[in-house]
Amino acid sequence: MFQVQKVSYKTLLSLDEIAFTKVMLVLAMVIWGGSFIASKVGLSELYPIELAALRFAIATPVLLLFTVMAYGVGSLKIDLKDLPVLIVLGMTGVTLQYIFQFIGMYYTTVTNSALLINMATFFIIIPSAIFLKEKINADNILGVILAFVGAALVITKGEFIFQANIIGDGLILICAVLWAIYVLTGNKLAGKYSVLTQLNYIFIIGFIGLIPAYFLTPHHALTEISLLSWECIIFLSIFCSIFAYFIINNAIVKIGPSKTAIYQYFEPLFAIIFAIILLSEPLTVFIGIGGLMIIAGIAMADNNIKLLSIFKNKA
Repeated sequence: MFQVQKVSYKTLLSLDEIAFTKVMLVLAMVIWGGSFIASKVGLSELYPIELAALRFAIATPVLLLFTVMAYGVGSLKIDLKDLPVLIVLGMTGVTLQYIFQFIGMYYTTVTNSALLINMATFFIIIPSAIFLKEKINADNILGVILAFVGAALVITKGEFIFQANIIGDGLILICAVLWAIYVLTGNKLAGKYSVLTQLNYIFIIGFIGLIPAYFLTPHHALTEISLLSWECIIFLSIFCSIFAYFIINNAIVKIGPSKTAIYQYFEPLFAIIFAIILLSEPLTVFIGIGGLMIIAGIAMADNNIKLLSIFKNKA
């Protein structure tokens, strides 16, 4: 019989469990870094919202089928009182996230989009400290800032040219807020249902929300889409949606929202690594420095490096 995993990051976990969760988070960021290539190739033929809708048109039934076959229909049972929370997760993590992101990217630059979307970490950490009482020290704050600056160096390659666009930048900033709401709201049901149960509802609700957007915007006949684009869609569906979302949601349960959020600074680093390997983009000194800053910043934010604490103790 399907067993609900009642584990919360507030529960004492073994060091092995915590370490495994963090390793999987890094793997998820590798996958999301690879999504940069898949999205770029897919968007050369497909429209943005079309790509998002087809992505979840595949991910949603595949995840549902796997869950039912592995754990039975009973694994999808939830309390109706929790449905509003799941609707918020589906809309913020899937529907509105992708609609706003793609429209925003149409009006602003890729650089602006990448920089502003990374503001989500700040929108997660601050409320986590205030409302969820997560402990955050000076090293954690400095680490987040260091990782953000490192991500900015990687994304811009050291060329800080920020051309503001009220509509585009505003929509991307809303995306950052939406992702913060998704991560923080996901904590509300942590441990009550299995991650698979939650994810099924998130995908179903999110996909339903994307359907009207799909039909109201330009899209191709399914038979007109090339094999290469279908390969990109499948990669985004199976790996970037099902696998990576599962890891993220599981990490929220195991280590909490703020710790999960800081690992997302790895995403632009892996994205540029894939771009260098697969798209022959140049490796610059700024990318190298930025990468080291991301690694050091995440280590500080995750309490693996304690600089300020050492100086404070010596004083």
